[in-house]
Amino acid sequence: MNGKEAAPSAAGVGEPSATTTPPGGVPAVIPAGGVPADVPAGARELAALIDSIEAGIDAWAQATTEWLSGQSKPTGTAIDKFIRPAVARMLHEPGSRLAGAGFVAVTGLLGHGRSYIAWWQGEDLERVDALANFSPSSISRYVKTEWFKVPVETGRPHVTGPYIDLLCTDEYVLTFTNPVFSSGTIAGVVGMDVTAQTLERAGLASLRSLGPGAVLVNAGGRAIVSASPTVDAGDLVQAAPEAAIYPVGRQFRIITHTV
Repeated sequence: MNGKEAAPSAAGVGEPSATTTPPGGVPAVIPAGGVPADVPAGARELAALIDSIEAGIDAWAQATTEWLSGQSKPTGTAIDKFIRPAVARMLHEPGSRLAGAGFVAVTGLLGHGRSYIAWWQGEDLERVDALANFSPSSISRYVKTEWFKVPVETGRPHVTGPYIDLLCTDEYVLTFTNPVFSSGTIAGVVGMDVTAQTLERAGLASLRSLGPGAVLVNAGGRAIVSASPTVDAGDLVQAAPEAAIYPVGRQFRIITHTV
């Protein structure tokens, strides 16, 4: 996650619908929100991979909302004591795909004009930019980012990236963020960072099974993982006329052929 300089990524929210075009066939709409059972196994496997990440942050957002709603006046210390153990569990659980995770409060949650970041990364649970909590000008770079603003303004989950994470990993990263609430009012976001390299390791074989040019893209058409050696993370791609397109998760698609 960043204080973070970003490569271009899709702004905008929502679950895109998509079309699939069998060779020689007529395009048919695939509804948003999941891959039907009659599509190729590789698409179902990638959908399950992304769904597992989104289900994890959904559950964490719900737990954080319940905790915040029980706090009359949350403090930074209390937030740290609640958020850090959850991050530790998620980063250390077997098969974890997370590079980092945490919580960022809306301005005013901890007091007039104050925001707060509680974010950790890596196996050693390195705290990210704790000094920002003592400087309004430093914390402002977080609350102005896409991964913070979109879920706060829409009240809906969002995925930002891939973008280059210059503060934490120096890699292409996707940041999954969900809004959290306190007694029905937006209180901030919880988020998880997943590197494009991690998704490539986990999903490349499934993607290759769909074709040598298959690409997993974000809502703006930028590549996340590609079976093609000529397409890198962050590249803008377009579907070929003969391509099948499958929705994956809330905001991603698989394109089987690109131009």
